[in-house]
Amino acid sequence: MAKKPLHNGHRERMRERYYSSEFSEFNHHEILELILFYGIPRRDTNATAHELINHFGSFSKVFDASVTELMECGLSQNAAIWLKLVDCMNNKYIFDKNDLSKSIDLKDDTENRLLDLLSDAAEEKVVLIMYNSKGMELFFGIISEEKDNWTEKLYSKLSELSVRYHASTMIIAHNKLDGVAAPTEKDIDNTMKIFNSLAKLGTRLNDHYIVAGNDLYSMVEDDNLRVIFA
Repeated sequence: MAKKPLHNGHRERMRERYYSSEFSEFNHHEILELILFYGIPRRDTNATAHELINHFGSFSKVFDASVTELMECGLSQNAAIWLKLVDCMNNKYIFDKNDLSKSIDLKDDTENRLLDLLSDAAEEKVVLIMYNSKGMELFFGIISEEKDNWTEKLYSKLSELSVRYHASTMIIAHNKLDGVAAPTEKDIDNTMKIFNSLAKLGTRLNDHYIVAGNDLYSMVEDDNLRVIFA
């Protein structure tokens, strides 16, 4: 039976490290080494990663190099193109994520969904929206519809859901039955309390919406209250 190359076991261990911690515990040369696994199938890429970083001066400059420059350092054309694909994909990802028009569309969609859910409600309800670190929605729904929603029970539920879903950011919303889409002093105090309690869990509260009929108010867009979310 043919023996497997010794670095096969090393590659598997590196993948397991990534599964368990992503890149949080990786040095730059180890990240590059792992990426090179998929461009150089049957070779020790640890030494290659070190050589590339030493030659170009830094981790980021390796990805700034052209295909020709990478090949001049000993990479095959396939491996060089693979590194440039990773670089191009990252640039496209950042551009797409920061596309302001998409952010506006997402905000409009969120506000329309909140209006659909709360504008005709006969009782006061609290709605929660949670997102992961990439901005993907994890949860959207009513979490309380009691006579007095702003209780310790609600604060505990927000913390519990934040931990359960590993939420990075949250938006809360509630409707008012008096027809006035504006916060009371109690609303402001509750928002500050929620912001501070979530911050201890590593979750950021991004906004608190108030809906009254077809009117919708955003605290973060209020110049006097935006500081709460800073």
